Amino acid sequence: LYNSLVRSRLDYGAVVYGSARPSALKMLDPIHHLGLRLSTGAFRTSPVKSLYADTHQMSLEKRRQYLSVSYAYKVFSNPKHPSYSALHTCRSSQLFENKPSIVRPLSLRLQSTCQSLNIPLHDIPLLKNTHRVAPWDALPIFCDWSLAKYSKRVISPQILGRSSSPATK
Repeated sequence: LYNSLVRSRLDYGAVVYGSARPSALKMLDPIHHLGLRLSTGAFRTSPVKSLYADTHQMSLEKRRQYLSVSYAYKVFSNPKHPSYSALHTCRSSQLFENKPSIVRPLSLRLQSTCQSLNIPLHDIPLLKNTHRVAPWDALPIFCDWSLAKYSKRVISPQILGRSSSPATK
């Protein structure tokens, strides 16, 4: 229940709000910890690290990093993605290195996360360009509704088999 009701809301937009100030992000931690405590029945004095171990959950900070890297892999696998160029290059990296108090954009945060985890960020295989047919462009499916007038309890399967069209046999 915790994963579907609480953590899903904490995860929603985590890639975007991950650029918020650390003090603002820390305000979400007690919600996460309370949800873990309620779902396991742990006491309020239980250490947070033991909660993570018991529930097989990550801290919210690591979860945001995981979701950001997953998003980056999804974007980098498709060069036509609208965010591809924004994540691929960061023009003002020197500004953020000179002023560490400024919150870094996602592209720089991804670079540092991937470097610390030894994950290649730009050597991602590209998706094959599949040309999907839009639902409104698909051909209509023919359904034979002539047998729908019979009740299943009244008519025998042999009669239904004989009266069905050759396409359904």
